Amino acid sequence: MNLYLSLGTTAVSLALGLTNYLPEALRPQPAQLAGNVEIVPTESVADALLELGLDLEASEPIIPEGLNISANPAEGSRAVFDEDNRVPVTSTSYPWSAVGQISGTTPDGNGYICTGSLVAENIVLTNAHCIMDAETGQMATNIKFKPNLINGRVASENDIANVQPVLVGTDFSNGRNPDPDDWAFVTLDRPLGQKYGTLMMAPIPTAALANRPFAENLIMMGYSGDFPVDKPGQTASAHVGCSIVGEELDVVLHLCDTYGGSSGGPILTLVNDEIRIVALNSAEVTDRETGEGLVNIAVQIPRIVTRLNALRN
Repeated sequence: MNLYLSLGTTAVSLALGLTNYLPEALRPQPAQLAGNVEIVPTESVADALLELGLDLEASEPIIPEGLNISANPAEGSRAVFDEDNRVPVTSTSYPWSAVGQISGTTPDGNGYICTGSLVAENIVLTNAHCIMDAETGQMATNIKFKPNLINGRVASENDIANVQPVLVGTDFSNGRNPDPDDWAFVTLDRPLGQKYGTLMMAPIPTAALANRPFAENLIMMGYSGDFPVDKPGQTASAHVGCSIVGEELDVVLHLCDTYGGSSGGPILTLVNDEIRIVALNSAEVTDRETGEGLVNIAVQIPRIVTRLNALRN
């Protein structure tokens, strides 16, 4: 039986032990990814992020005055759902408004979509493989961010922002697959956080997230390429009530419903009654023969915060 790790629109052989989560016969052997672009984050880049408004010590996110707050991602929706646990994010209220679709063109000329979250007025958190090819290290082009995209539309065409990578966690040349540093901060050419709000990260250890009160109380958001059926990837989905089940090889394992396009999507939960990003969805592991989803993978937020703090100090 073959297992595959899907990174957005890319499928690569899996190199994840999944001890205690998969039977011995299903555990694959390590593989490697190649990369040829060197990305060396510097202290000046970390300082630039701080100057742009990414304050790791802030106590409150940006919630613009007049922007509604809602706990219901499907606000205003009348959709009927079957066994799929995802609901369409039709709400324009906070915090759903702070998540958007990332789109771009791969080095070989194909279009793709991912997901990103506003974490400052003009900074978005996503996956590294959402802005570069994980096999070659080449950067994507024509990258756009569309905040709170619903039915393929944003509140204003003027809110579609151009994206420029500013800090990337990996260039995928380290041979780790999945890469635990598959994260990136990108800057926008307009301060969308002032209108749509921002989300803050909470560096909670995986062991804590896998237990109460977080177990079965997480929310995974993403622009999945199979959802909704009539306009795939044009409205975000939310799986409300999903769980993180553990950690292996420095990546988070979770059971939230995902599909290609949801890469870079936030896994959210309430922390002291405030919504926070506690993990960053990055890949899904499926049985190649049946297509059955086995477990999904996310990046640890503590790993990102530790890296940022190390660059600043």
